[in-house]
Amino acid sequence: MSSKFRVLSLSGGGIRGVYTASFLAKLEELTGKRVADHFDLIVGTSTGGLIALAMGMEQTAASIRDFYLERGSEIFTKPSFLQRVAGGFGWTKPKYNSTGLKKALQERFGADTLLGHSRSRLVVNAIYAEGCGPRCFKTRHHESYDRDHRLPAWDVGMATAAAPTYFPAYRGSDGRHHIDGGLWANCPVMVGLVEAIGVLGYAPSDVEVLSIGTCWHETSVDISALNGGKLQHLWVKRRAIHEVILESQRIAIMNMARLLVGRDRLMEIDSVVEAGRFEMDHTSEESLRGLRALGEDLARTKADEIKGRFFSTTAAPFTPVPL
Repeated sequence: MSSKFRVLSLSGGGIRGVYTASFLAKLEELTGKRVADHFDLIVGTSTGGLIALAMGMEQTAASIRDFYLERGSEIFTKPSFLQRVAGGFGWTKPKYNSTGLKKALQERFGADTLLGHSRSRLVVNAIYAEGCGPRCFKTRHHESYDRDHRLPAWDVGMATAAAPTYFPAYRGSDGRHHIDGGLWANCPVMVGLVEAIGVLGYAPSDVEVLSIGTCWHETSVDISALNGGKLQHLWVKRRAIHEVILESQRIAIMNMARLLVGRDRLMEIDSVVEAGRFEMDHTSEESLRGLRALGEDLARTKADEIKGRFFSTTAAPFTPVPL
């Protein structure tokens, strides 16, 4: 057992979760170890939240990767012309309905699998649509956490993945509407550190973090598009603002985390790609193959370092706090 408290952080990014899952799958193949066995806490947002849930339910990384490859196009299926007519046209309507996502998650996790069945400590992030308050779904790893463990795993997955402009807000089994946690914690490293240090009481020097992203590219804003009022700039503005939110958030969070625990206790896994190469909802075979190859290639490069830093010992088995 390790004397350190190890956190695995999984970022959001839509179908780019193929990259994350492929990295993890190749890492498990090369090391012969199950990644979740070596972390005391897994935090995830959006697609990272889905992967975290699956890892908590002891699903292999290879099976998670295959889930994305096989169900991605179903999840990101645009409504038919008749469906769009029936629902009404509009600039502000989501690109997709959530039917495919819900079906895929229910089949993946099953109706009876609850968050409380996780074999790992989990924190999965979303937002309350009413009031815009952060929502963290947590396993019962603290005595004050007395509600979320009863929620279906697929239900939590729907909440964390309800990305605005892509999917409608999701009304959960708790009766409240949720949207994607990526708007406040797309890179959930600080969520994990607050949980480890602020809630569970570990010293910063005793916490180690492995953060896995979903590819990023240098982002800048077209000032003329941002300031202009022309209709044709509407989509450009929306995409530009979305990218700026995610990228500025990632940079700020990683810098704060390094200051908090030290650079030597935080390892970031990510790849820089060309702008527009891998969109969050592009499920073409070419895009999926590219994401898989990118993740697997990086795993080959980083496997020995990760094995030495994080896999030398296993995490203590997680036992939920008794009610």
